[in-house]
Amino acid sequence: MKKILLLLIISTNALSTELARFDKNIDIIFSTKKSQDLHLIVYQHTLNLGIYSLKKLQKKSQGNGLFLELFKKSWLKYIDESQPLINKLDKSSNNKATATESLHALFIIERTQALYDIYMKNPELRKLILRQPLSFRKKIATLFNKVLTEKTKKTLFIIVNKTATLSSFNKSRSVILQHRAQGKDISDFVNTNHYFSDHFDSALSIATSGLSSVFGAIAGPIHWRDNGQLNDDHKAAGRILGNLQPLDIIFEKKSYKLTNYVIPGFWGHNAIWLGTKQQLLERGLWKAKELEPFREQIESGNSIFDVRRKGITFASYQKWMNLDNFAQVRVKNIKMRSNRELLKIYKILADQIDKKYDFSFDVDSASRITCAEIVYFAYGDISWPLDYILNRRIITPSLIAEAVFYDNSPVEYITSVIGNSSNGAKFLTKEEFGDLMNFSRLSNGSYVQRYKKCIHSHRINRKGPFAKRRKCVKETRTLSL
Repeated sequence: MKKILLLLIISTNALSTELARFDKNIDIIFSTKKSQDLHLIVYQHTLNLGIYSLKKLQKKSQGNGLFLELFKKSWLKYIDESQPLINKLDKSSNNKATATESLHALFIIERTQALYDIYMKNPELRKLILRQPLSFRKKIATLFNKVLTEKTKKTLFIIVNKTATLSSFNKSRSVILQHRAQGKDISDFVNTNHYFSDHFDSALSIATSGLSSVFGAIAGPIHWRDNGQLNDDHKAAGRILGNLQPLDIIFEKKSYKLTNYVIPGFWGHNAIWLGTKQQLLERGLWKAKELEPFREQIESGNSIFDVRRKGITFASYQKWMNLDNFAQVRVKNIKMRSNRELLKIYKILADQIDKKYDFSFDVDSASRITCAEIVYFAYGDISWPLDYILNRRIITPSLIAEAVFYDNSPVEYITSVIGNSSNGAKFLTKEEFGDLMNFSRLSNGSYVQRYKKCIHSHRINRKGPFAKRRKCVKETRTLSL
């Protein structure tokens, strides 16, 4: 079976390794009429996506939110297209199928086995499946339980023998029949394993999620003043509002709230500016069906799409600006995207509306959501910087903001403001914005991150067996996406 998968992996070299190509391909698949060939097409797409992702998931420092969307769409389409073949497998297992139906039964066996080998035998992909909503996991498990069964294993040779009357061409379409003709063992085509060690990872995620939820409930209400430094600064607010464009990403820092100090990095929260009715009318988006979940809120002045501990919320600009520091970035060339591409972003945002807050901060799970994760998923084929904590990849508001200073950055700096209720707000340059987050500008215009590199050592101590020594030096590094 390993040799078969190797051949399949090699065959993908001619394909593009860009997720945008997979995205385009899945759109074509969903618009294609049902046929016997469609199952093969969906299978190849899902297999190639898994192979492509093996390297991507190993990169703990960056990720692409489009992958998870494609991952779910591909699997659900494969499961849907598999049902007719599963019916033929049932007939074949009971020795009631024709030669052609038996061939189709072999198709579903060998294709599902190949997907199992890619997605379940690889720890990263297997854990990715385990982190998805229960309903999604059950559908995949049901597929495996219907196809790769003990009964299928026992009747495999009966199914193979049933195809004896088929033409050489039809036999060549099945990998199982090719192996049988070459005298190779075909028993590995119905072979599954259970991975009990993954339950520990799942339990850890549940435990940390519960702790974060409890802490959030306690820390959330704690603050030591009522208003931020930018509150009631109408001059600064007017200037900021004049720069906002639909789908801009905005950031807040509330130095007077305890929760701001437990989120890694400078920024404690981010949100998305949906746009005003007038802005969306001018762009020709207002009447699109994808805007239906947002129209009433936007017309009421709530153009900020937000994720708080309670879940998805909408906020007015005036209410949201009760903060100390503000920043705004924009996805590069978003104004050049077609309306179809922009509406896909609004559709993804709408899909998040009923989700609860992701207290486990797991970027590889789409069942719950955080303010940073909503940006990660919404904007399509974009690589974002990630962190790796407690055996999972996470994204934070500060990581999104810091992406401005990466080589090959997907976003551009628009503005940043430090509030001062006494002397008035200060609008920062990009260089000053970087300095807030420990980035320095070089003479060529690029940026490096400032950080401390610490080394721990031990030495014999007269007063005890060992003494720990910690030596730190200041370093800089160039970051790239």
